[in-house]
Amino acid sequence: MKADIIFTNGKVLTVDANNRVTEAVAVKGDEIIAVGTDEQVAAFRSPDTKVLDLAGKSLVPGFIDSHLHMAIFGMNILAVDCRSPGVKSVEDIKSLLREKAKTVPKGTWVRGWGYDQSKLAENRHPTRDDLDEAVPDHPVILVRACAHISVHNSKSLELGGITDSTPSPEGGIIGKEGGRLNGVMFENAHMNMMKTALPSEEELRNAITRANKILISEGITQLHDSGGYGQIQVDVMRKMSESGEIDLKIYNFFFSFIENLEYIDGYIKKGYSEELNSAKFKIGPIKLMIDGSSSGPTAATLEPYTSNPNDNGIMTMEQDQIDDYVMRAHKAGYQITCHAVGDRAVTAILDAFEKALTAFPAENRRHRVEHCAIINADLLARIKKLGIVPVPQPIFLYEFGDGYMRNYGEKRVSNMFACKSYFDNEIICAGSSDCPITFSNPLLGMHLAVNRVTQSGQAISQNQRVSIEQALRMFTYNGSYACFQETRKGSIETGKVADLVMLSESLLDCAPDKIKDIQVEMTMIDGKIVYQK
Repeated sequence: MKADIIFTNGKVLTVDANNRVTEAVAVKGDEIIAVGTDEQVAAFRSPDTKVLDLAGKSLVPGFIDSHLHMAIFGMNILAVDCRSPGVKSVEDIKSLLREKAKTVPKGTWVRGWGYDQSKLAENRHPTRDDLDEAVPDHPVILVRACAHISVHNSKSLELGGITDSTPSPEGGIIGKEGGRLNGVMFENAHMNMMKTALPSEEELRNAITRANKILISEGITQLHDSGGYGQIQVDVMRKMSESGEIDLKIYNFFFSFIENLEYIDGYIKKGYSEELNSAKFKIGPIKLMIDGSSSGPTAATLEPYTSNPNDNGIMTMEQDQIDDYVMRAHKAGYQITCHAVGDRAVTAILDAFEKALTAFPAENRRHRVEHCAIINADLLARIKKLGIVPVPQPIFLYEFGDGYMRNYGEKRVSNMFACKSYFDNEIICAGSSDCPITFSNPLLGMHLAVNRVTQSGQAISQNQRVSIEQALRMFTYNGSYACFQETRKGSIETGKVADLVMLSESLLDCAPDKIKDIQVEMTMIDGKIVYQK
């Protein structure tokens, strides 16, 4: 058998069981047919073989982001970017929204995202009045960086049927001042408003196309899409994946920010079916969301926040309700996952998993906990015992770490996104970004797993630093394990699919504090080069 493409003269990081580093790889069709020294792989060369000289650079398995909201990321690309440090004040936000409104037809949505009130000069959320002043003739939705809080102008509130007398929903807060709506929506109140601002199919197709282009340029070959807009998103994404309009392989969560319990209930009643899978689009877990965000901060913690002794976050579901959904989804054959950030929320979902696995024992179900941000020794032991796959985002430390120190204190932060503890206890944790909550770049995610230094330069939770090899494993093999595909991808081994990434230099020879500066020079999916710098 002769190769279509041979990579030679490189530092090939296989991420196999022994973390073998070699020189060359041969690819035929969509499959890796040889891995070894330059001399060994040269035997697979023919006059028609394309030979790519790595010149000492690293070739690694395709990156797998195990928790990313692709459609929401794409919609944010089309929206107004209100992130710090580019945006420093409420007045800056108003100016950006005002300019955006000039570019869209009157009465259509103006969307903004990414603000963080703690980084604004006014040190507060924008309000309904701010948005009314800036954009009086369009409905406006402005989503906070965490995607658990949003601000709305009067036209948006009117479309949502929200008035001064509307009560807050269970698990959410409708912001009011002196009995009058201030436009700020927290948790389930925010989620309810997502239905009002639902994008069209055309907007979603445009958004997903934009997101695909950026993600493959960052070396991502597969993502675990953690949901967002419900069935319309699933249908559009499946069509685009199966038609070849997007390159990325999708492992799809059943989750919607809009009426999620009703949405997943339909799938639980149908039961798990392999018939829903195709070559590039596979169904993943049923997903619950049971607490808030780490940066809001609205995460549900066992102890009060360091920054506010009267607050320990928001649980958006009661324990008996969590137990019911987990039990039924587990019995129906699904992998289950849960957005659980604080240790109170992690405790609740582990309780539910334990009850379900006791009632209906099942080997290798690989239930997951998304974020699993704040844990303790007891929770760590339970995660191992139950065979849970935690999906942390060490990249959060970069943008939000300084706020974590204020809100949770040094002791709890030392156990946030506890990557080293997972490796030390032989728990398989899968790396992810939760983009667009923060940056999608897997190399930046690996940088944070290794260095754990915030954007301001503050070193935090150094006890949870991992090696470069471990960080790479989180974003490759462990991601494939989390979606039951480790026999086909996640490492560079003969017989596995040719999802490969060429880096701008040798990853293992790079200084740890320079990992974030490495660039992706080529991305290959199924043996085809889909991006080249």
